Amino acid sequence: METSRVHFYLPKGVFFVEGEDAASFLQGQFSQDIRTADGFRAYGLWLNRKGKILADSFILRISESRFLVVSYFGETEVLRDNLESRIIMDEVGTRSAESGWFGVSVWGEAIERVLELAKLKRPNGDEFSSCDGVFAFWGRRGEETNLEILFGNETDRKSMEISLSEIGIQLLGHKSVRILALREKCFQVGIDVQDSDLPQEVGLTAVAVSYTKGCYIGQEVMVRLKSMGSSRRTLECVSVPKKLEGSGPWELRGTDGSRAGELRSVVCDGAKIIGVAMLKRTVSEEKTFEVAGQSEVTLCQAMQGTVD
Repeated sequence: METSRVHFYLPKGVFFVEGEDAASFLQGQFSQDIRTADGFRAYGLWLNRKGKILADSFILRISESRFLVVSYFGETEVLRDNLESRIIMDEVGTRSAESGWFGVSVWGEAIERVLELAKLKRPNGDEFSSCDGVFAFWGRRGEETNLEILFGNETDRKSMEISLSEIGIQLLGHKSVRILALREKCFQVGIDVQDSDLPQEVGLTAVAVSYTKGCYIGQEVMVRLKSMGSSRRTLECVSVPKKLEGSGPWELRGTDGSRAGELRSVVCDGAKIIGVAMLKRTVSEEKTFEVAGQSEVTLCQAMQGTVD
């Protein structure tokens, strides 16, 4: 299975939202529409009242009164506290599982093998499948299709890891998964995207924001920004020619010496160095910037390469 890749990880946020008002309550909190049939999942954002991103997540609609929230990097307790603080008279509550959750991201031919091992059906579109506390849904790790399998039992996860290692599938670490995403400008909330950012600045409106679902936290800001046509900043990938001194973020300057934004982080991709930069939109058409007097960095689009 040369085209197959697998990444084992611990999702930062996994918990249930339950109660007879669960559907209506979540509809007023989440940026994406969850008025779907049971067995569907939605990807969206948790925003504050200023429209800034607190976290992202998938919401799996098990039933109208029971949902599973899954986030790659949003902490369970932070997300639960955020929701619990907004419950007033709703018949709804949040609950974490007694044991930990384990995840596996899968690409390529191994998807069918993993579904077979987990005894799960292949999800169609925005549907998810589940069996004996194991869930499968399509993830968001970049442009290439990937499946997420979520286990509530470490024994199941270990069995899966052993079975996959025996057939020689490539195992990816956290760094390699991040590089896959950055090559396609698929920025990760909680890693590349910060709580000072708006969805419009980081390319998430098309996939994570609904403009038709009605009121939710941050909705007024989303509508106002849509009417404006663009935001004042934009998150971009840059190519960094050499290792930088100190730790980020580093100040970026334009060709005229004016402040252009900040270089938030860098990651080595073989011999290349990829950077994540938040730029003022007024200068985002420039191709070259100077970082902290150390080096020039170049704006780049999606990148190609082989993940180690």
